[in-house]
Amino acid sequence: SFDMVFSRLISLIKLLFIKDKELYVYVHSISGYYPGDIELYKLALVHRSKPVQLPDGRWANNERLEFLGDAVLELYVSEALYRKFPDEPEGKLTRMRADLVCEASLSEALRRLDLQKFTRLSVGETRSGGQDKPSIQCDILESIIGAIYLDGGFAPVHTHDRSRRFGHVG
Repeated sequence: SFDMVFSRLISLIKLLFIKDKELYVYVHSISGYYPGDIELYKLALVHRSKPVQLPDGRWANNERLEFLGDAVLELYVSEALYRKFPDEPEGKLTRMRADLVCEASLSEALRRLDLQKFTRLSVGETRSGGQDKPSIQCDILESIIGAIYLDGGFAPVHTHDRSRRFGHVG
């Protein structure tokens, strides 16, 4: 539609003026969504070991986005399982969801997406191999999902997950 073409054109024009072009392009390549607020994605990649100071003076990291992304991911996977397996009881669907959103599955998804290269960790966390720790990878992925949700609502998350087989459901 015209609105979609116009939106993509505006996003491409914005790219000319964005200082974080690599991250902007990368977010689009993994999500299919043109980021509106690149600062959300930058924050999603900030581990608590290396917080950043926001323009208003507060210190922040990705934990709040992780909290939100966890909820969005649970909702998406729950809906996908509900639709894909109409005859399964609640208990079975719950176990299936737990298998899909467990730390091992999410950290593997992050490794496939190669997002750890943008992650901001403290020197100590980096030296101890933090970028390869499944718990940190899981947190980063949930934070990115939270950022996509805050930036564009549920539709981009839903589209991203289905098109990229993010949770292998749908």
